[in-house]
Amino acid sequence: MFTLRVRGAFWALLLLSASCTSSRPPSQSGETTTAESTNLSPAQVALRAFVDAHFEDTFRRFPAMATQAGIHTYDGELRGFTPEDRAAHFAQLKARLVALPQQVDRAALPPLDQADYDILENYLRARILDYESVRNWERNPNTWLGTASFALFQLINRDFAPLEQRMRSAVSRMKQIPTVFTTAQATLKNPPKLWTEIALMQAQGTRGLYAETLPKAFEPVKDAALQEAFKQEQARCLAAIDGFIRFLREDLLPRSNGDFAIGESIYRQKLQYEEGVTEDIDSLLAWGQAELKRTQDQFREVAARITPGQAPMDVYRELGKEHPAPAELVPTTRATLEELRQFLVDKRIITIPSEVRAQVAETPAFNRSLSFASMSMPGAFETRATEAYYYVTPPEPSWSPEQTEQHLSFYNRYALQIVSIHEAYPGHYVQFLWTHRVDSKVRRVMGSGSFSEGWGLYTEQMMLEAGYGGTGLNADKLRLNQLALYLQRLARYMVGLSLHTRGMTYEQAVSFFEEEAYMTRTNAEREARRGTSDPTYLVYALGKRMLLELREDARAKWGADFTLQRFHDQAVSYGYPPIPILRRLMLGEQ
Repeated sequence: MFTLRVRGAFWALLLLSASCTSSRPPSQSGETTTAESTNLSPAQVALRAFVDAHFEDTFRRFPAMATQAGIHTYDGELRGFTPEDRAAHFAQLKARLVALPQQVDRAALPPLDQADYDILENYLRARILDYESVRNWERNPNTWLGTASFALFQLINRDFAPLEQRMRSAVSRMKQIPTVFTTAQATLKNPPKLWTEIALMQAQGTRGLYAETLPKAFEPVKDAALQEAFKQEQARCLAAIDGFIRFLREDLLPRSNGDFAIGESIYRQKLQYEEGVTEDIDSLLAWGQAELKRTQDQFREVAARITPGQAPMDVYRELGKEHPAPAELVPTTRATLEELRQFLVDKRIITIPSEVRAQVAETPAFNRSLSFASMSMPGAFETRATEAYYYVTPPEPSWSPEQTEQHLSFYNRYALQIVSIHEAYPGHYVQFLWTHRVDSKVRRVMGSGSFSEGWGLYTEQMMLEAGYGGTGLNADKLRLNQLALYLQRLARYMVGLSLHTRGMTYEQAVSFFEEEAYMTRTNAEREARRGTSDPTYLVYALGKRMLLELREDARAKWGADFTLQRFHDQAVSYGYPPIPILRRLMLGEQ
């Protein structure tokens, strides 16, 4: 996704957008009928009861997460951030991890239910690791800014209820925001200096959300008393944010001497629990280095075919001049999606399980500083605001011609197609449509980053290999853009591993993005900053690698019965499980 994302605790990462047919969390068996439920084994019944209890408890403890998932019972509430909340949740997670094998006989479950069991068990282990070892709420002040922003942004991002109702929920949640920041000041301990510096920059965005974005979003509400209540809470929130900014600058920054690296042991545990990957770090780095060199060689070869004798990055930047006019951005994107969708149908690349299109629209004004292009999809249990939007960000009318040109270069005719493949067809949107059909709550709600983002990255290359874009010069220009984006993800792969397990410094990470992924200094700094606090942003390239390996193993096993459509349909039919579990389901491996 081409948007700056706030990374919260691990549970927030697992709530991948999907939809279903109930406003309440359905039973684990989804749409299972009464007659069908009588055919469940005792182990299956026990698993479903365990899963239902887990989700009900989690949504109650974390109301903002419930809102994101499409559960609106707790829209006016905010908790989960106090020491008492965390201690109680930590104890509950440990108790559930012990209770799972006591209550559910895994060996008696069929394969799909065994997959659910394993995903849930590893989820519990990952959250316990977060509490015991990662502890970002003590180390990273941006965690607290994310809490304050996420809780309110969820109420304006989608029209799941009348605006007045969502405004009342916002006012209610805003009452807790000052406590969020006073708790933060009492909790933060010796963060890395870089993270406190980033927080000072990010705090202005949080302040802007409360000072400008929220009042603008709620401006149409005519209830005078509600508007007055909002203004009162807004003033309290802004005072709390300003106090937090002073705390960051005057108190925390001078004593920010911590290390951002989580270390090899924790890193390997995160990969195991979140992605199902047990490969050692040296082996992961060796593959990444070889793949980076191979991709750089391809980038130079393709650039030389397009414009012989010109520097490869100059060739790449020249393509940025071929872009739509500002007024044509949305229509051009909409036409691109239809072209991609038709290619999938004609070439039988993947089954598209719905005629409902992703709606192309301009990124909402309150989010334009954060996003170039993104998919906004409803939560797993949303029934009202069920539309999926593919947002693209137009240039601001106040910009200079130079600023407008630089912005629109991102949407050049070749890059726009690659990005749209990743985000929509057959990337995240098609994956979302398939997840709509999954009848397991675990696999509909919990997922792995390596499958989700790996799928998007995999489809960028797969579509060109399948013939999208034709041949000749046009194909080379598409390929150059695809390779440039892949180099960025490979650099993330190498930097994430190296920052957290091999002693790479922030400055060395910046240089790596500049020298190895050919990025500008500004973009390299942004990517390196993200890597210090998002250690496993290797998931893009890691997931693509695992999906390509899975595809070739399926080709070998299925023989003459292998087709791209069969492979893709099966791969996305299970939701978002870690790819090693996907292998087990598709190929029968143990």
